[in-house]
Amino acid sequence: MVTVVADNSAREIEWKDLDKLKFFTIAPSLFIGVRFLVYPFNLIKTRLFMQSRKSMYTGTLDAFHQVLKHEGVSGLYKGFVASSFSILSGQLYITSYQLVRAWMEGYRSEVKGFVGGFCASVIGQTATVPSDVIAQRLMMQGQVGRSTVLHNTAATAKHIKLKGTVAITKEIYLKEGLLGFYRGYWISLVTYAPNSALWWGFYSAFFNLAVDYKLQNSLPLPLIYAFSGISAGVSSAVLTNPLDVLRTRYQLEVPSTFKGTVSKIWQEEGMRSLVKGLSARLMYSSPTSVILVSSYELMKRICAKKDVQISLQ
Repeated sequence: MVTVVADNSAREIEWKDLDKLKFFTIAPSLFIGVRFLVYPFNLIKTRLFMQSRKSMYTGTLDAFHQVLKHEGVSGLYKGFVASSFSILSGQLYITSYQLVRAWMEGYRSEVKGFVGGFCASVIGQTATVPSDVIAQRLMMQGQVGRSTVLHNTAATAKHIKLKGTVAITKEIYLKEGLLGFYRGYWISLVTYAPNSALWWGFYSAFFNLAVDYKLQNSLPLPLIYAFSGISAGVSSAVLTNPLDVLRTRYQLEVPSTFKGTVSKIWQEEGMRSLVKGLSARLMYSSPTSVILVSSYELMKRICAKKDVQISLQ
């Protein structure tokens, strides 16, 4: 557990150390900023998960190229507004994480991170899934890739009439009712809870390893946070990618059954489905992890009580 080390600036800032008023004021702005920076990677990841073989894009870079060419920069932010409604879930997530860590005082930091990340994801997903379902359908609109260009069905996405957030919301409700907004809720839990648990567990483990080797005495602390974050992001992304593919396909392929989605993915691509979209996911998770953990640690220091801030100097 990282509580007291040679360099006091590297000690863990826990729930009891935070000024709660600052925490609930600053954190929401942090979440929306991070989401804006990494959203294009999430959109590309979603589209790659949904394509059959390489019908639209040959890979991650080609997907970025095609979107920018045919849909413009705004194409990378389709569904962003709907996705931003989940800012509440971000606050619930990080608050739950901190509370679980406080409840588990005395346990190793890696264990607190694993359990805290798992519990936080379960709580956060309840608020996130509806906005994710809407945002994903907005993301899939107006695609122009190799197949559409070859068949001359669309010269540019500018000629494709897109539905707005309200229209998509009404469409889901009319076709599937309120349960439609929670389509894939359980698979989301099965995907994100382990991913969150692994991410925070790995993050604590890598950070503790750096502290054990006293790297904070020779390297800037933000660099150690960044290294720990990106290592955690890559590790958790590789291990949970197959679940993320399954979750995305199940939520977007309507109508479908869970069993039918699994069977379809396997028939189309077999073992390759396990790494489908992995490069895009790594491109998404790596910068996300660095930005998230750097912002998270900075936010905690800004929100720390005055006596704690003084002790860190």
